[in-house]
Amino acid sequence: MIITVAHSKGGVGKSLLAWHLAIAMKTPIIDLDFQKTLVYTNKLREACGHKKLDIIQPETQHEFIELIDNWPEEKNIIIDVGGFDSNLNRAAILISDIVITPAVDRVTEMAGLYKFHQIIEELSEKMKTDVKASILLNDVSPSSKDFTVIEDLVDKLKHFDLMETIIPHRADYYKLMEEGRGVTELENSKAKSEIKKLIKEIKEKVK
Repeated sequence: MIITVAHSKGGVGKSLLAWHLAIAMKTPIIDLDFQKTLVYTNKLREACGHKKLDIIQPETQHEFIELIDNWPEEKNIIIDVGGFDSNLNRAAILISDIVITPAVDRVTEMAGLYKFHQIIEELSEKMKTDVKASILLNDVSPSSKDFTVIEDLVDKLKHFDLMETIIPHRADYYKLMEEGRGVTELENSKAKSEIKKLIKEIKEKVK
C-alpha cells in the first residue's frame, strides 16, 4: 500500500503526520520535501537511542519512478510530499493507493484546498483517470465540533472526500516528534488512539 501525504500548501502538518504514521505502521518513508524535516527528525531519533526509520530520498523523478516500480506490492510505504507543485509531487499523487491531505478547518485555509483540487483535477484529465484526495481534519482544536466550513467545501469538489478520523491539536504529536519518537510508542495517550483509528480507516478505504 502506497500512502501519500500531500498538499500544495506548506505548514499543514504533512511531515508530522507522515512521521507518526510511519512509526505506527513500521513503514519506510520516501521524503520528497526539500526541507528534509524527516531526515533531521530521524537523526534526533538515533541520537536518543532509538532505531532509525528507513527514509529514502530520490533525487530525480526517474529515480523515484524506478523505486516505486520495483517496490514489493505486499510492503507498505509512506510518501511525504513537499508543500509545492512539481512533476515529482504529481507523480507521487498519481501512483498512490491513497492520498491524504491534512487540512485545518479555517476559512483562511480554503484557498489552498481549492488550488490543490485544481492540481488533482488537471492530473485526472491529463492521465484520463479519477484521482481522489482524502481530506483529513488536522491540528484542530480538541473542543471544536462544527466543521461545516470544510464539509461544505469538500461536498462541492468532486476529487475530494472527507475522512471520518479527526486529528486534534495535542502536545504529544509535537513533543514526541521533537524527541524523534512517535505517539504510538507511548503506553497510553489520546494521540496514540487517534493515529491507530486513522490507520484503520486508511486500510478500510484502500480495500
